[in-house]
Amino acid sequence: MPLNNSSPSICVSSEEKVAKLSKFIGNDIERRAASQPGANKGCYLLIARSPDSPVAQSLLALASQMAEAGIAVRTIFSALKPGQSAELPGDCRVVRDPRLLAVHEQLVVGPACAWIGDSMRRDPQKRDSLEYYVEDCVQTAELARNSFERIWRAAEPVTFDVRFSAALAAQLAKLAGANQDRRQTPPRQ
Repeated sequence: MPLNNSSPSICVSSEEKVAKLSKFIGNDIERRAASQPGANKGCYLLIARSPDSPVAQSLLALASQMAEAGIAVRTIFSALKPGQSAELPGDCRVVRDPRLLAVHEQLVVGPACAWIGDSMRRDPQKRDSLEYYVEDCVQTAELARNSFERIWRAAEPVTFDVRFSAALAAQLAKLAGANQDRRQTPPRQ
């Protein structure tokens, strides 16, 4: 039987993606809360390009609900700017190996529930064409979980070293000079 390649590729805006992902994640939070109120509900596994990715933004928007439900997030990013943090509850790592940019963004929310998105080398703000929601497939969720664990071992814990931009360094030097001038000026009588 020949493959049907006539289905169009649908590109969605970042805002639409955040809304759809938020609903997907919110449904899982509600299911978990209803199953055992007050109990620790486990951990989501996230692989995303950066904290600016729609999937990370969706989780961030639901952070208070996740905290109430006892859900943490283990996060892997491929791009973090100095000083930028995930702001999600849980551990965070970053991949430095450029070969891993071929990995697709993904979120594992349960043993049979996952979301898979575009490759991390694509800017989600410019092109968002792939979304795959899985709500009842143990095999897909397990493959995503195994993939996450392998990449987690290859990723490095997030440590931020402070590197000043030239503009910031110039501004700090200017401020330091202004403070020095004030110290040398005799006080008014």
